[in-house]
Amino acid sequence: MVEGAVMYAVIHTPNFAAQVAVQQRPELRNNPFALVEGEPPAEVVITANRAARSSGVEAGMTRLQAETIPGVAVVRRVPEDEISALMVLHTTACMFSPRIEHVEYLPGTYALDIRGMNGLFGDETQLANTLRQRITEAGFLANIAVSQNFDAAVCLARGRNGVSVVPPGCEAEALRDLPLHVLNPSVEHAETFHAWGIRTCGQLAALAETDLISRIGQAGKRLHLLARGAWPHLMFPMEPNFEESLIERMELDFPVEMLEPLLFLLARMTDALLERVKSRALAIAMLRVVLHLDGGEQHERLVRPALPLEDKSTLLKLLQLDLETHPPSAAILKLELHAQSAAPYRTQHGLFLPQAPEPGRLEVLLARLRKLLGEDRVGSVELKDEHRPNAFRMVPFAPPPPKKSVPSSLSITTALRVCRPPQTVGVTLVGNAPVRVLWGGERYTVREIAGPWRVSGQWWSESNWCREEWDVRLAAESAERVCRIAYDPRSRCWYVQGTYD
Repeated sequence: MVEGAVMYAVIHTPNFAAQVAVQQRPELRNNPFALVEGEPPAEVVITANRAARSSGVEAGMTRLQAETIPGVAVVRRVPEDEISALMVLHTTACMFSPRIEHVEYLPGTYALDIRGMNGLFGDETQLANTLRQRITEAGFLANIAVSQNFDAAVCLARGRNGVSVVPPGCEAEALRDLPLHVLNPSVEHAETFHAWGIRTCGQLAALAETDLISRIGQAGKRLHLLARGAWPHLMFPMEPNFEESLIERMELDFPVEMLEPLLFLLARMTDALLERVKSRALAIAMLRVVLHLDGGEQHERLVRPALPLEDKSTLLKLLQLDLETHPPSAAILKLELHAQSAAPYRTQHGLFLPQAPEPGRLEVLLARLRKLLGEDRVGSVELKDEHRPNAFRMVPFAPPPPKKSVPSSLSITTALRVCRPPQTVGVTLVGNAPVRVLWGGERYTVREIAGPWRVSGQWWSESNWCREEWDVRLAAESAERVCRIAYDPRSRCWYVQGTYD
């Protein structure tokens, strides 16, 4: 690989839609089948595997015509599965180059700019073989072609099986024996070349360029340069949203009613999502399960750990506990697993700080408590933004990052230690102000007093409330206390709200 020279490696997955169908339904691998799309009864065949084509299946046939051929299975195309497969291919390609272009007129075809990658993967042949091996491990059969010319690499990947590496300046010779369809000519031009007896790229390249242009126009110049491997190309690298690739879908052959087989499928899908996020040095911050049920309904659950996780067993346990708490109401026909990525949680604890629990185990413990006690009874307490004293709600637990130790301030602040539940007391009033308090069988005299502060709220509903609060300093023979007492007009009761430290 020449240092600084532009080199393209093209990945082409022949019959991409059929490969995706086999990946989702392995029983089709050794049997002839055809893929159809469209609205019934106007469904037509878009592609078929080699065995089905040998039996007489052709693109454009109706579903009824394909079904009349013995031994051929007719399967409906699932675009969502193809989108997921494209994401897998793109993720694999990203391991070899940051600059990738999707060849849109060829599904499942990507072009990689591999300039400067020799230090990581070796020469062109080593890189191409490693790339093909990775794609095979992902479940696809692909052809790889490497060339300095973009379109020459695309044509070679379409026309040759396996790995093809073209030395610089040898593009025309490499393309010479390939059929003309690899140039993607229009139907009209293909018929014209067929009438002329032109069958290969070498025969087209041997024609005079000026004579070709005079007969079929500027398209002739383009096709002539393509056949010689000299057509220039400006690469437009794709920049897909990584979050859109974090989706796994699976359509089931038979309805699933038990949790155990469902978890087996979810484990496989979670493993695939984790592999993608780890390739970007990320973790999973959220999992959303969408179950398509028998009868047309959907059952959707959201699992959001307090911290992003990278452990498959922990994520699977959280899914299990959530589905046990909220089981689907019918058998499952199809499932989807959506993920959201985030930076993994990294922290370094001090030597003299208490050891915090492991995030994964803590999350599983909280999930088990939610299953036993209920969703609204486990979490963190958050004060409501209202005037009602001690009003709070439960929110999902989210531990804050550890704080750095700071020197303690010399100033001492006063804190109110709230009594829960409030303690009922007896109060003697003089001029509507407390003067004596009977608390816990002991009589106190009010030495200092501040108040009252009248607070109320929600007067428009049955849960309306109001009270009068006083801060008092109480003295008895053996003790002295500073506390806050309150009077509730509705119950006509005095109680201690809390004591000051």
